Amino acid sequence: MMNSNAPDVSDGRPGSGHGVSPALDAALDLLSNRRRRYVLYHLRNRDGAATLEELAERVAEWESEGDEPTDEDRVLADLYHSQLPRLADAGAVAFDEEEGYVTLDGGDAPLVEYLDIAAREENVA
Repeated sequence: MMNSNAPDVSDGRPGSGHGVSPALDAALDLLSNRRRRYVLYHLRNRDGAATLEELAERVAEWESEGDEPTDEDRVLADLYHSQLPRLADAGAVAFDEEEGYVTLDGGDAPLVEYLDIAAREENVA
């Protein structure tokens, strides 16, 4: 599901010999952004593809809960230009820019496991 170009590195403790998993690093990096998490939550709970507009609407709803309304057009632009390409480059989603559809791509274990934890913490499970 995810491409990770990160090298396997030591955790820095003398004599530990344990490396940090590139897949884990990639998963945590992807999940570090709230909008990317929201996209993944929505896609995980759907069967089939979601439109870019549907994703922007849902992400804006989640971001607006308890706060001022979030500008859906700005969310859409950020998803299109930044978050979806990042998720697609990592292999987490397939993004058809021409048709405007996004689908969850695969089931990388570290990403899925940490996404479940994040969803419980953010009460979107």
